[in-house]
Amino acid sequence: MCKLFIATGSFTKLQTTKLIEKAASLFSKTQKDGFGLTVYGSNGTVATGHYLEPSNYPGFGVTLPEWIDCNRIETGSITTNTTAIVCHGRTATSRVMLANVHPFVSKGISLSHNGVLSWIGKGTAPKATNHCDSEQFLNWFAKLKAPFNNTKENWSGYGVFGIIDSNKKTLTVAKCGSGKLSYCSNNSGAHMWSTEQHDLETIANVLSDNATKPLAMRPNTVCRFAIKAKKPRLLSVDNWQGFGSAVRSADWFKSMGTLAEPKHKPLTYKRDSWPLSETDSFPDYQPTDKQTTNQLPLP
Repeated sequence: MCKLFIATGSFTKLQTTKLIEKAASLFSKTQKDGFGLTVYGSNGTVATGHYLEPSNYPGFGVTLPEWIDCNRIETGSITTNTTAIVCHGRTATSRVMLANVHPFVSKGISLSHNGVLSWIGKGTAPKATNHCDSEQFLNWFAKLKAPFNNTKENWSGYGVFGIIDSNKKTLTVAKCGSGKLSYCSNNSGAHMWSTEQHDLETIANVLSDNATKPLAMRPNTVCRFAIKAKKPRLLSVDNWQGFGSAVRSADWFKSMGTLAEPKHKPLTYKRDSWPLSETDSFPDYQPTDKQTTNQLPLP
């Protein structure tokens, strides 16, 4: 299983590099097949880094002497004010090579994914240069206006995503029903996620403010943030149908039965307890039996 660290807030360049370095250090202990990052600055600058040997991460933009061999590709620069960070530690399910290190980037969208996906949609499966399912998913995702509304009938498997869209200036964090992702925040208004609770707690402690206790993110949920201003803002928290199931033979059903994702009531919120405009924190959600989708206006 791959690992993710995702953060949105108002971070200095020093805070950004420290968060990335701590994520790289933790992930390299178990994720041996690549480390990658995307950083978005409030001025619209995007930086990406891809490193084949996670334990050999030198720091972004570091000039190395000729006698140091570091298999990496870096683009852009980390600016003085960062509003979104996505880091990915890779355990390969396809060929181990630099081109398959996350994030995958297409049409201004940078996607990092933990999970395994298979195409079950009609027609030919989306192409990927080196047969990585995450690149396939991005090439499909980038063509649609509302891709999260169309995942169940086109993909099977599971997935957790950190997606930065430099065109729309948004960060999207998505977790399907069987994905794994924990969340915490701190007094400075930063929102942070990571695959493992103990990793999240360790990375969050890099910042000077005390972070809340890491808690599991709600399954089948998509959160979207505006990251164009110096202080990001939560735009929406939506229900997500997740992924479908691959067609299996009758013999499989007789011997193994069926696998069902846990069911969760759809999201809603109490308007009188919505604190977003003042504190930039998550609302208090209450379950309802009626399907609803809530979205706040852009700032």
